[in-house]
Amino acid sequence: MKIMRSQVYVWQFPVRFFHWLNALAITVLFLTGMYIGHPVLDAPGEAVGNFTMGSVRYWHGLSAFVFMANMLFRLYWFWVGNEYSKMKLWRKDFWQDVVRTFKYYTFMTKEHVSHAGHNALAQLMYFFFIWLGGLLMILTGLAMRGGSDPNGVIQALFGWVVPLFRSEYQVRNLHHFLAWGYALFLLGHLYMVLRQDILDDDGTISSMINGYKYEISSLDKPNNGGRV
Repeated sequence: MKIMRSQVYVWQFPVRFFHWLNALAITVLFLTGMYIGHPVLDAPGEAVGNFTMGSVRYWHGLSAFVFMANMLFRLYWFWVGNEYSKMKLWRKDFWQDVVRTFKYYTFMTKEHVSHAGHNALAQLMYFFFIWLGGLLMILTGLAMRGGSDPNGVIQALFGWVVPLFRSEYQVRNLHHFLAWGYALFLLGHLYMVLRQDILDDDGTISSMINGYKYEISSLDKPNNGGRV
C-alpha cells in the first residue's frame, strides 16, 4: 500500500493574519485585564511619576480596539474568502460531524474523519468562544469604559448594557468570567491542534504559517506476481 500526500491550500493569508493578530490581542487583553482586576505591582514614589495602572489600561484599551477591528475584518472574510474560511452550522452533516469528532477527541471511538479545514467541533468552539464570547466581551468592556465618561459617545452607545445586567458589578463579573473562558478555549484548542498534527501528520500547525495542509490517502496496488 502506497501512501500519497498532496498539498492543499487551505488558509488564505487574511485568515492566517486574523489568527495570529487575534492571538496576540487576546494575550495582551488577558494579561492586562488580570492586572487591572488584581494589581500586583506596588510602584514606589509619588503616583504622578509611576503611572503603572494607567499604562496597563492604555494597552488594554488599545488591544481591545485591535481585537474589535480584527473581528470585523474576519466577519467580512466569511463572505469573500474560500470555502475553508466559512462556517455552516445550519447543515445536518455539521452536527453529525460534531458528535463524531467529540467522540474521537474524548477517546470514545477510534473513528476519525480527516478535514482539510476545521472540523465541526473546532468550528463550534470558535463560534461560542471567539464569536459569541467576543461579542459579550466587547459589549461589557465598552459599557465599563463608557462609565468613566458619562457624557461621552461610548456611554451613549453602550450605556444600556449595565441596566441589562442590573449593575456594573455584574457586568464586570461577566467580563472577568469570559476572560477565563478564553483560557479554557486555549487549552482545548492546543490539545486538538497538537493531537491532529501528531497523529494525522497533516501539517496542521505549519498550515497556519504557510497556508498549506496535507491530504493523506492510500493507493493500493494490485498483486501482479512481481511482474511489471
